[in-house]
Parts: sequence; structure tokens; C-alpha cells
Amino acid sequence: MSRTCVSCRLNPRYCVATTSTSDPPSANRNFKNASKNTHNGLFAPRACHILHGVLVLIHIVLLLFYVHHWEHHVTFSFTPTNNDFWPVVLSASLQAFYTIYTAVLLFLTQRLAISRTLVRRVKLTAVHDISGAWAGLGSALSSVWRQTDVPASWWTTSAVAAYLASITVLHVTSSTLLQFQTFNASMTTSVPTTLGWLDDSSYGSSTYLGPITTSLQVVNHLTGLVSVGLYNTTLYDTLTTTAIAGNATVNATTVTSSCGLVPNVTYSANTSTAIVPFGPVATRVLNASTLWSDQIHIIPWTEYEDSYVNVSKLAGVYLMVSTLLEIDPSVQDEVAINMTWPIFGVVTPYVIQAYFVYCSLSANTTDGVVNMQTNSLLSPTSISQPSTQWGMYQFGWSNTSWQTQIGSALATPESSSGFIFDVISSQITELSVADEYIMSLIGLILTEEYTQFQDGSPPISNFTLRPDELEFAVAKSAAQLIWLAGQMGAANGGIDPGNGTAYVNEEFVALRFNINLLPLAFATSASVIMLGLALHMTRAFDESHDSQAVIPNIGVLQLLWLGHRSASINEVLEDVQDPTEANLRRAGMIDVCFSNIMPNEGECGSSTGSDSLSCDVDYRRDEEM
Repeated sequence: MSRTCVSCRLNPRYCVATTSTSDPPSANRNFKNASKNTHNGLFAPRACHILHGVLVLIHIVLLLFYVHHWEHHVTFSFTPTNNDFWPVVLSASLQAFYTIYTAVLLFLTQRLAISRTLVRRVKLTAVHDISGAWAGLGSALSSVWRQTDVPASWWTTSAVAAYLASITVLHVTSSTLLQFQTFNASMTTSVPTTLGWLDDSSYGSSTYLGPITTSLQVVNHLTGLVSVGLYNTTLYDTLTTTAIAGNATVNATTVTSSCGLVPNVTYSANTSTAIVPFGPVATRVLNASTLWSDQIHIIPWTEYEDSYVNVSKLAGVYLMVSTLLEIDPSVQDEVAINMTWPIFGVVTPYVIQAYFVYCSLSANTTDGVVNMQTNSLLSPTSISQPSTQWGMYQFGWSNTSWQTQIGSALATPESSSGFIFDVISSQITELSVADEYIMSLIGLILTEEYTQFQDGSPPISNFTLRPDELEFAVAKSAAQLIWLAGQMGAANGGIDPGNGTAYVNEEFVALRFNINLLPLAFATSASVIMLGLALHMTRAFDESHDSQAVIPNIGVLQLLWLGHRSASINEVLEDVQDPTEANLRRAGMIDVCFSNIMPNEGECGSSTGSDSLSCDVDYRRDEEM
């Protein structure tokens, strides 16, 4: 006698027995099939849940890689093959992996979900809707829409639609999760350079840079491409090759100046000389012509007396200025001298106050970054000229240094500007090119002053000179003179620059793996949703996991078998005259249970498991819970 399910015992007139007493050979076959079904019934759910969990874990690992950018450590050289072929292979591989993986997930989840639905007591219409929803995303959405007419399975059909939509999201995002990305890579190498700064050993006793000062005016009109190696008062090493793209770290030397007033100078207008103190007790007699108003003149090193004696020279630049200075009135008489300038037709000559200023030179070398393609300085050193008030200068001595050579060259009287200020034969002022250039850097235009002189204008000073302005002008002139000497070379009266080595940060284009956050976020969300829906639809935590359905699916063959074996279902569907979808779904609102109770291991030897089909007619339009 076959066993029946609970519903069959409660409603015997709607229960149709599906098996009868079996003969011994048939019993053995049923026992083997039951054992095989038991094994499959345990393996499939585990495989389904594990594979869903692995998919979520894969996306979590990719999120960790994205946060730390570990995927960027995998790099490839930029070649036509790597740029054109391998990205296509990567995209196709990801699509293939997700397609196969989701196909396996769909196969397991669909079979388990339908099987778990059939062993539960549900409406026949719900079985129809759920089975149809698994046909595809469109069918699932159609099944959800049908619930608005006859609500038989709202939650399960919506879950199937959400599961299939999540698979679609994985298919769409799979090809863009991981891609090849081009980026600017760099590596350090060494390249030869031409030194921009000339050390003291380059300034020999035979070195004379005076004639080069005639070219100072030209430097200000040079473009950046021509004046490579010079930026304001900074001299930097230049690269001898432009074949490498990137930046190089080179030596950059910034020339600075510090200027101060020289007190207690004795000036003689008759001899155009000045007795200048160079320390506590030492003095020198230097040539000092009378200046027109608002002029700056570099005093030559040539002494008025004992010019043949080899004496120590100051490491800097000595100047006379006839501009206004903002100084303390209490020291005015100590630092100022009076020069007279006669004017035709005027009985009393004009008095011009002049000052003697000493500017020392210094250099500070730091690392600079140079673009290898243009040799332009990318990290210029800020020019710091902190002097805001005039003060007395404290002298220091230097026998041989670059400061001495540069000071001598700037003070050379050989490079005349061509503007001669003369009223009487005994009083002639002729400024040099270096004088004119320093004046132009400050804002004094010598040509305009000469025009006023020719027009008979009185020599009245109206320009106030600040110490930081003069310091910048002297430092810039010195830096440009050194740069010119290196550009001309020893053959043309300059100095041959040395050679060096620089470390180059070579830039090149390479490829690397890159994880895209937006597709990964969608894929991670979809995989988590699929895991939750799979656990829900397969009844992972339901006690009915040891039951199997008599029929594994709802297809045409299963329907024919069901109609043949179930008189109660035939009786219900007989009354449907017009077999439309809506009428059949309304008629199918009866409770069914296709449960196949798996036998216990101890029962296998004595009896077989029996399939039962329970059909309780219920015409209420209640919804599946």
C-alpha cells in the first residue's frame, strides 16, 4: 500500500495515489533511484550556494584591489600589440567567464527553486507563473504583470525577475570591470649636461670678461629657447640631449647681492677722485667722475695712485649713485658727498648729492628640475632680496674668486654707452654699457636723461632708489655676464663651461590594469542580490530540503502526465469553456503539492518511498506568502 502525504489524508477525495505496491525487482530499482536522488539533492544546493558566495567574494576582493590600487602594479610596455590586441582579449575573457559562470548559477538556481516550489503547498497558478518566469527576463516581467489580475505569486515571480535582472547587470558590466589603462610612467637614468655655473678654477689670471659686458643689453631681448641655462638670477645646468622625454634634476645656482652705503668718503672734484675706506685703516684712491642726476656708475678697479701695485680687490661691485635715498638724516652727512654741475647761463652751479655703495655677490646652489625637451627650468628658485632700508656695509676681503672677476668686468670703462655728459672740458661723464644696463633694470632710462641734458634741463634728482632694487639689478647683471661667458667659450673671450651628469626622471607611456569603480559597484550589488535571492528561492533554511518533487519541472510532458494522473485537476479545468490565459489562471487557484518523501536509510530495505500528489480545490484568490 503506498504512503500518502498529509494533505491526502485530510482530503482523501482529492488525492490520487501515484505509485502502488512494487514487486521485488522494482523495489530494488526504486531504492537505487532514491539513494541517487538523495545524493543529488544534497550536492546541488551546496554547489549553488557556494558558487554564489564565491562570486560575491570575487567582487569584494576586486573592491580591496581598487581601494589600494594594487592592480596598478601590473604594468606592460606600450606597444601596438599590447594596446590593440590584449585589451580585446581581456574584455572577451571577462565576458566569457561571467557568461559561463552565470549560466551555471542560473541552471542550479532554477532547478532548485522550481523543485522547492513544487514540494510546497501552493496554488497551481503560482506553479504556472513561477515556471514561466524562469524562461527569461521578459517572461519574468510578464509574470509579475499578470499578478495584477490574479495575484497568485507576487513575491516569487518578483524575486525571479530581480535575479534575472542581476544576471543581465553582470553581463553588461563584465567587459568593463578590468581594463588596460595608459599612464605616464617614469624611470631614473643619467644623461650628460653642460654646467651652468663656473667654479673659481675657471677664472684664471688671464681671464678678462670686460668686453663681454657690451652684450648685456642683448640678453634681455632673448626668448626662453635661446637663453636656456639662465632664469632671472639663476644659472642651471643644461642637457645635451633632447631625445628623452621627462624631467631632469640638475644643479641650479642663484646669484644674490647685498648692498650697503660706504661712509666717510673724501671726494675731490678737481681731480675726479675719491678716497674710499676699505676697512678700519685701509683706503684706496679711485677714479670717480661727476654724475648727472639720477645716475648709477660702477667705479673701475684701476687705482689713481700706485696702479702697478698688485693689491687685493674687493669681491663685489663698487658704485656711485646720484639718486634720492631714504636714509636717516642723522647719517646723511656721513654717507653723502656734494658734486657740483655748472650750467651755461647760471651763475651758481647745481649741487648734486651722491652716495658710494658697495654690493657684495654670493651664490647658493640647490637642485633644480629641468624639462628635457625644452631645457627650461621648471622649479625656479625664489629671488630673495630682503634689504628694505639702507645701512652701512661691513667690508670683507677676497683675493681670487668669481666675485672679483665679475666685479672687474662690470666696472670696465672700455664698453662705453656712447652718451657723454660734458659741460666743460675738465668735467666729462661717460657711463658704460654696464652702467646703462643696471639703470634700465631699476627703471632709469639713460637716453631720456641725455635728452634732458641736451635740452638744458637742470640736474635735479627725483628718483628714490631702494636697496632691494639695486641688489636685484647687480645680481641679475652678474648672472647674465657669467651666462654670456659660458655661451661664448674661451675661443671668443669667454670661459669654457665644464661637463657634468644629471639624473633624469624619464617619462614614457605604459599600460597597466585598472579597475573601474562604477561597473564594479553595480556588479557587487548584483552578486549580493543574487546570493540573497538564491538563498530565499531555494529554501536554504527550510526543513523541506529533504523532499523532492514528483515532477522536476513544469513543461508540456509534465502537464500531460499531471492531467493523466490527477482526476481532481481534470475536474477543475473541465469547467473552463474559453481557455484564455486569464480564465485558466483563475481556474488554477487550487492548492497542489507534488511532494516525494525521501525514505530514511533504515526503511530502504523494507519499503520504498512513495510519491504523492495532493490537490485541494480552493477558488479563493489568495496570494502566495
